[in-house]
Amino acid sequence: MDEKISNDDKKVLLVKDVKDGKVKAVTGMDEKGNIQTAEPTAKNQNSLFAVNTNEAMLEAFFKKMVEQAQQPTHTGFFLMTEKMLDKLVKTDLDPHELELHRVNPAEYLEKVQQRNPQKTQGGGDETAQSTFQPMDVNKIDRQELQKYGIAAADLEPHLKAMSYGHKSPQMIPLNPELEPGIRVPTKGRVSLEEQTDGSLKIIPHYWQEKPNLDAPFHGVLLNEQDKENLRQSLNAGRVVELEPSPGQKIPAFVSLDRLTNKLEALPVENISIPNKIKGADLSEGQQQRLGAGEKVLVEKMVSRTGRFFDGYIQINASDKKFDFTYEGLDRNRYSIENKEIRSQQKENAPEGETEKTKQLFIPKKLLGVELTEKQQEYLKAGQATYIRGMLKDDKGEPFNAWVKPNPEKMKFDFFRWNPDKAKKQDAEVKPAEESKTQVAVNNDGKTNEATKNVKEPLKQEQQKPTENQFKQEARRPAAKKSGLKI
Repeated sequence: MDEKISNDDKKVLLVKDVKDGKVKAVTGMDEKGNIQTAEPTAKNQNSLFAVNTNEAMLEAFFKKMVEQAQQPTHTGFFLMTEKMLDKLVKTDLDPHELELHRVNPAEYLEKVQQRNPQKTQGGGDETAQSTFQPMDVNKIDRQELQKYGIAAADLEPHLKAMSYGHKSPQMIPLNPELEPGIRVPTKGRVSLEEQTDGSLKIIPHYWQEKPNLDAPFHGVLLNEQDKENLRQSLNAGRVVELEPSPGQKIPAFVSLDRLTNKLEALPVENISIPNKIKGADLSEGQQQRLGAGEKVLVEKMVSRTGRFFDGYIQINASDKKFDFTYEGLDRNRYSIENKEIRSQQKENAPEGETEKTKQLFIPKKLLGVELTEKQQEYLKAGQATYIRGMLKDDKGEPFNAWVKPNPEKMKFDFFRWNPDKAKKQDAEVKPAEESKTQVAVNNDGKTNEATKNVKEPLKQEQQKPTENQFKQEARRPAAKKSGLKI
């Protein structure tokens, strides 16, 4: 079977229905994991399920068939290229020819496991990533740091995340040497790549001002729907068949890095969809849709504090994990149940411990910013830490501030100074000094002589209008004076 489908043409799956014995082509799988079929005719060809770009779905389907071995809904599975299907249709699906393409679900799953031994088989939770042993960061080639102009102090807070194959949670200053003696200051994220000799190579992911979605990406052009999805959710929303070199087809998830504005790809074969996410079981249909790159609603997940919540999840190729979003969902859906859970937790708490004296949960992301390990350590210790690029600004512009946990109110307080060093502390949300003018103009509507005529929101650290803002204001017609004519 493998020899017959080893080319890069579109591959399709045929099944024989138990009830009527007819052979039909698979078009997809519904939310409950039931397969959807159509007559294998030229008219339905465009709607047929593409096996080579949806291996995760095929695995989920075959797993279900193995589980249903005693009471199968379909018998006989035939895997072939679309071109071969055309030939078989012309012979009215000749049984002898069709038999040459039969595939055994159990054997197929075993071969997939042998081909990808590092790939998890759907038993995990809360991660879309393969099992991975952390890399020894002591093996980083120090010459690499010098090559890219990376200061060890800038890299250190990100090493733990990088040791697990992730990019640095935040961008760091880079000063790469393009030619001997010539360096270009920039910024970006960095990751690690293990070499055959055991050393770790630095991989830079340079920042660019705007995403370039019109240029070829690994040999393919994204369609308009892909571009719209990337702008809206940072994910393409489907499996894209990349072609990094002529004839080499690699089905992959594609996402936009929210910090660097660069496109990133993650091969489908490196991903296995788990059986459950945050305590919520996933149906075969949900697993199939996640494996196809779609955004999927998962209900009644359990947070780290034990509360129920709903959310949309989707594979993010850039971060190699699931994205969680909540647009349009009722965040109070489980308020009664969660209230009972909180009450129960309070009753079961050790004597003298109340909800307020419990430790404030420290997230990995705050106001849109991925926190470094060091920042999380400071916050867990109840100390202040300086965070750049948060998005509390009402006009969507980032700002910087000192952040400190407030265990009494179970929230975070924000300051423009370091509250651990200042005598006076103010719990009101205040930006750092370089963002003071920005937030005053954008949020509070305040102005000074320099900004009184500016209509556009100010950028971070901006204290006065840019030259372009001055020109735009100069082009506006002068306001007419009101009053009685004499």
